[in-house]
Amino acid sequence: MISGPSSTPRIRVLSVPAGHDYVRHAVGPASGVEVLADPVLDPAEPTRWWPHPALEAAERPEVLDGTDLVHVHFGYEHRTPGQVAEFVAAVHARGLPLVVTVHDLTNPHEPDPVAHLARTGHLVRRADAVITLTAGAAAEIRRHWGVDAHVIPHPRLMPPEITEPHHRGRLDTLCDQHTRFREPAPRAVGVVLGSLRAGVAVEELLAPLVAALPPGTRLVVMVRSDALAAAREPGHPRYAAAIELDRLAPAVEIRAHEHLSDADLCAALAGFDALVLPHRHGTHSGWLELCRDLGLPPVIPAIGHLVQQWGPDAASYDPARVTAEALTSEMYAALLAALDGAPVPPRSPDAEDVTVARAHGRLYREAVRIAAHDADLHTRRPLSSRRVVDPAHVSPGGGHRTP
Repeated sequence: MISGPSSTPRIRVLSVPAGHDYVRHAVGPASGVEVLADPVLDPAEPTRWWPHPALEAAERPEVLDGTDLVHVHFGYEHRTPGQVAEFVAAVHARGLPLVVTVHDLTNPHEPDPVAHLARTGHLVRRADAVITLTAGAAAEIRRHWGVDAHVIPHPRLMPPEITEPHHRGRLDTLCDQHTRFREPAPRAVGVVLGSLRAGVAVEELLAPLVAALPPGTRLVVMVRSDALAAAREPGHPRYAAAIELDRLAPAVEIRAHEHLSDADLCAALAGFDALVLPHRHGTHSGWLELCRDLGLPPVIPAIGHLVQQWGPDAASYDPARVTAEALTSEMYAALLAALDGAPVPPRSPDAEDVTVARAHGRLYREAVRIAAHDADLHTRRPLSSRRVVDPAHVSPGGGHRTP
């Protein structure tokens, strides 16, 4: 460890990754913690952190130099389960504690969950501390691997200087529309399809969604222009999705776009009155936290632990409904709840950046302390006998608003 100006030891954390909005808000404000910057993999794209070289520690031990603790979040899907096991062994061979945050038990971008569970299992079973975002996910981790996870809520996703002007503008608009002198403006419901990855529903979702729109409401679908162009080629895995988007236009506004900056993305989302998440599968979602940052009501698929991540007032639908008619009926009720419900409440105190970062700092200090004690004894006790997190650390009350 290195020391700061006050000579207090500072823990150097190799975060996989460091350059991600979640990490910046969840760990960045932690006192006595230095999150090491991701290596520059491509000078032409300096912010790209994937594939992270730290995961190659078994082949390249030098990637662990200069760190006191390794914290894995995501970005390991390109490694085989065996390679992940070798990475864990390499971390422990250096005497470094390993912290793992389970963001996803089901990878939202992969159609087959088996390999992701195998990779994640190697990390979780041999981690010194495990974190997840909801009590439901913690219970699932316990069922899968017999490991108790510390539940730490998801903090902000975007900086307040980007999101707060939109949030305040939304509240002002809602106040104006509730006066008897103003007619309600036409409303827009948004869907963000991104790059049309495997976990994004199109064919089975959009037609029922169009049918469920309340009167005076239009649907806007955002999609990457390069992904849509590629999907229009016969034989492409998302060819049927591209055909469905073309069929729905112009009744639905298909807004094809290039890569958007954070500011441009928030400005686009701020133009919606509700956002429908089109996830087919997954565990948690950063989109929910961006909705919270913007005060934008989401319509949430009842998959994984997304509904619990948002809270008991979630407007939700079941993407596995047997018929389009059933999905349409459920979607209509969810849209009304999102569009006509109360404004999105502020983030709960336990999910504020400083509180979340403080929880991470405590966990890091305890993990480093135990690892140093083991080193002094010239022993490495089995992970199960020295796990930092025990059942008493699992936060109860999965009904709170944040994960």
